[in-house]
Amino acid sequence: MLEAVRNRFRLLIDGGVVQILDLDLRQGFPRVSASVILSVLTIQFTPIEHRLRILEDIHAALLPGGAFIFVEKVIGATAALDRDFVALYHEFKRAGGYTSEEIERKRLSLEGVLVPVTARWNEELLKTAGFRHTDCFWRWMNFAGWIAIKS
Repeated sequence: MLEAVRNRFRLLIDGGVVQILDLDLRQGFPRVSASVILSVLTIQFTPIEHRLRILEDIHAALLPGGAFIFVEKVIGATAALDRDFVALYHEFKRAGGYTSEEIERKRLSLEGVLVPVTARWNEELLKTAGFRHTDCFWRWMNFAGWIAIKS
Protein backbone atom coordinates (compact mmCIF):
# COMPACT_ATOMS: atom_id res chain seq x y z
CA MET A 1 0.00 0.00 0.00
CA LEU A 2 2.82 2.40 0.81
CA GLU A 3 4.43 1.81 -2.56
CA ALA A 4 1.11 2.34 -4.35
CA VAL A 5 0.37 5.61 -2.55
CA ARG A 6 3.91 6.87 -3.10
CA ASN A 7 3.61 6.12 -6.82
CA ARG A 8 0.20 7.76 -7.05
CA PHE A 9 1.33 10.97 -5.34
CA ARG A 10 4.94 11.03 -6.61
CA LEU A 11 4.71 14.57 -8.04
CA LEU A 12 3.20 16.00 -4.85
CA ILE A 13 5.75 14.18 -2.71
CA ASP A 14 8.62 15.42 -4.88
CA GLY A 15 7.16 18.94 -4.69
CA GLY A 16 7.09 18.83 -0.89
CA VAL A 17 3.30 19.12 -0.72
CA VAL A 18 2.58 15.58 0.51
CA GLN A 19 4.51 13.46 2.98
CA ILE A 20 3.78 9.74 3.43
CA LEU A 21 4.68 8.28 6.83
CA ASP A 22 4.82 4.62 7.83
CA LEU A 23 4.03 4.55 11.54
CA ASP A 24 1.91 2.92 14.20
CA LEU A 25 -0.46 5.42 15.85
CA ARG A 26 -0.46 3.29 19.00
CA GLN A 27 3.21 4.26 19.44
CA GLY A 28 2.59 7.99 19.04
CA PHE A 29 1.45 10.62 16.61
CA PRO A 30 3.93 12.46 14.37
CA ARG A 31 5.04 15.91 15.51
CA VAL A 32 3.14 18.05 13.05
CA SER A 33 1.09 21.25 13.00
CA ALA A 34 -1.79 20.82 10.59
CA SER A 35 -4.82 22.70 9.35
CA VAL A 36 -6.59 19.48 8.32
CA ILE A 37 -6.13 15.88 9.42
CA LEU A 38 -8.01 13.03 7.77
CA SER A 39 -8.79 9.67 9.30
CA VAL A 40 -10.80 7.61 6.84
CA LEU A 41 -11.64 4.08 8.02
CA THR A 42 -8.46 3.97 10.13
CA ILE A 43 -9.10 4.37 13.87
CA GLN A 44 -11.55 1.44 13.79
CA PHE A 45 -8.51 -0.84 13.32
CA THR A 46 -6.80 0.33 16.51
CA PRO A 47 -7.57 -1.26 19.87
CA ILE A 48 -10.23 0.69 21.78
CA GLU A 49 -7.84 1.46 24.64
CA HIS A 50 -5.64 3.54 22.27
CA ARG A 51 -8.36 5.53 20.53
CA LEU A 52 -8.80 8.38 23.00
CA ARG A 53 -5.07 9.10 23.14
CA ILE A 54 -4.83 9.01 19.34
CA LEU A 55 -7.68 11.52 19.03
CA GLU A 56 -6.10 13.69 21.75
CA ASP A 57 -2.85 13.62 19.75
CA ILE A 58 -4.75 14.61 16.62
CA HIS A 59 -6.42 17.47 18.50
CA ALA A 60 -3.02 18.64 19.78
CA ALA A 61 -1.52 18.52 16.27
CA LEU A 62 -4.23 20.74 14.77
CA LEU A 63 -3.79 24.48 14.55
CA PRO A 64 -6.58 26.58 16.13
CA GLY A 65 -9.54 26.45 13.74
CA GLY A 66 -8.14 23.28 12.17
CA ALA A 67 -10.45 20.50 11.03
CA PHE A 68 -10.39 16.78 11.70
CA ILE A 69 -12.32 14.68 9.17
CA PHE A 70 -13.19 11.35 10.79
CA VAL A 71 -14.93 8.52 8.86
CA GLU A 72 -15.59 5.15 10.48
CA LYS A 73 -17.69 2.05 10.19
CA VAL A 74 -20.17 2.11 13.07
CA ILE A 75 -22.52 -0.31 14.74
CA GLY A 76 -26.21 0.40 15.06
CA ALA A 77 -27.59 1.94 18.23
CA THR A 78 -29.45 -1.32 18.89
CA ALA A 79 -28.71 -4.93 17.99
CA ALA A 80 -31.77 -5.05 15.72
CA LEU A 81 -30.74 -1.91 13.80
CA ASP A 82 -27.20 -3.19 13.50
CA ARG A 83 -28.40 -6.50 12.04
CA ASP A 84 -30.55 -4.60 9.54
CA PHE A 85 -27.66 -2.32 8.52
CA VAL A 86 -25.32 -5.29 8.03
CA ALA A 87 -27.93 -7.23 6.03
CA LEU A 88 -28.59 -4.22 3.79
CA TYR A 89 -24.88 -3.62 3.32
CA HIS A 90 -24.31 -7.26 2.34
CA GLU A 91 -27.22 -6.99 -0.12
CA PHE A 92 -25.61 -3.85 -1.56
CA LYS A 93 -22.34 -5.78 -2.02
CA ARG A 94 -24.16 -8.69 -3.71
CA ALA A 95 -25.86 -6.21 -6.06
CA GLY A 96 -22.38 -4.90 -6.86
CA GLY A 97 -21.23 -8.32 -8.01
CA TYR A 98 -19.72 -9.82 -4.86
CA THR A 99 -20.58 -13.44 -4.16
CA SER A 100 -21.86 -14.61 -0.79
CA GLU A 101 -18.55 -16.44 -0.33
CA GLU A 102 -16.53 -13.28 -0.98
CA ILE A 103 -18.67 -11.29 1.47
CA GLU A 104 -18.28 -13.96 4.14
CA ARG A 105 -14.52 -14.25 3.55
CA LYS A 106 -14.15 -10.48 3.97
CA ARG A 107 -16.29 -10.53 7.12
CA LEU A 108 -14.15 -13.27 8.63
CA SER A 109 -10.90 -11.51 7.70
CA LEU A 110 -12.01 -8.38 9.58
CA GLU A 111 -13.42 -10.18 12.62
CA GLY A 112 -11.50 -9.11 15.72
CA VAL A 113 -9.39 -6.68 13.67
CA LEU A 114 -11.96 -4.04 12.77
CA VAL A 115 -13.75 -3.07 15.98
CA PRO A 116 -16.50 -0.55 15.26
CA VAL A 117 -18.39 1.33 17.97
CA THR A 118 -21.64 3.29 17.88
CA ALA A 119 -21.83 6.71 16.27
CA ARG A 120 -22.68 8.19 19.66
CA TRP A 121 -19.55 6.60 21.20
CA ASN A 122 -17.39 8.17 18.47
CA GLU A 123 -19.03 11.57 19.07
CA GLU A 124 -18.35 11.34 22.81
CA LEU A 125 -14.76 10.30 22.06
CA LEU A 126 -14.26 13.43 19.92
CA LYS A 127 -15.63 15.64 22.72
CA THR A 128 -13.48 13.93 25.36
CA ALA A 129 -10.41 14.42 23.13
CA GLY A 130 -11.02 18.19 23.23
CA PHE A 131 -13.15 18.93 20.17
CA ARG A 132 -15.98 21.32 21.09
CA HIS A 133 -17.43 21.78 17.60
CA THR A 134 -18.36 18.48 15.92
CA ASP A 135 -21.03 17.44 13.48
CA CYS A 136 -21.89 14.34 11.49
CA PHE A 137 -21.68 15.39 7.84
CA TRP A 138 -22.42 11.98 6.30
CA ARG A 139 -24.17 8.78 7.32
CA TRP A 140 -24.94 5.78 5.17
CA MET A 141 -26.18 2.69 6.96
CA ASN A 142 -23.26 1.48 9.09
CA PHE A 143 -20.75 4.16 8.03
CA ALA A 144 -20.50 7.73 9.32
CA GLY A 145 -18.32 10.78 8.87
CA TRP A 146 -17.75 13.70 11.22
CA ILE A 147 -16.00 17.01 11.06
CA ALA A 148 -14.47 18.25 14.29
CA ILE A 149 -13.02 21.74 14.60
CA LYS A 150 -10.35 22.70 17.11
CA SER A 151 -11.32 25.84 19.05
